[in-house]
Amino acid sequence: SAAEKKGAAPAAAAAATSASQKSIQDRIGWNPNQTAVNAPAAAPAAAAPAVAAAAAAAPKPGGVSDPNRTLFVENLPAEATDTMLAMLFRQYPGFQEVRLIPGRNVAFVDYQNEYQAGMAMQGLQGFAMTPEVKLALSYARK
Repeated sequence: SAAEKKGAAPAAAAAATSASQKSIQDRIGWNPNQTAVNAPAAAPAAAAPAVAAAAAAAPKPGGVSDPNRTLFVENLPAEATDTMLAMLFRQYPGFQEVRLIPGRNVAFVDYQNEYQAGMAMQGLQGFAMTPEVKLALSYARK
């Protein structure tokens, strides 16, 4: 019985490493924020202009770039690929391309316009690529 347990441990470890890539792909296929963003009852239409005005009036913290069509994605897990990121960001209208920067755990994602980039950033901010790794999104510096 002890020998059986010993033999099972390396197989379980191998399954766990290949499962991490699979779990990321599973997570990418489903965006937990999507229902909240698209739910009609999420925010009354009358509140939207007030929220937009408040956001515009708030001073920007240092280092925050002006809204533009390119998002800067940080905190990517090492196993992230162009294809995974494209699947994730393609869920939002206007997606054009993703550029993963090798060895830096960052990427740039282009949309057709800054509004579409903003919607994707809102929806995917803090998205859990893995249970430990949550994405950090900002507008790219021009």
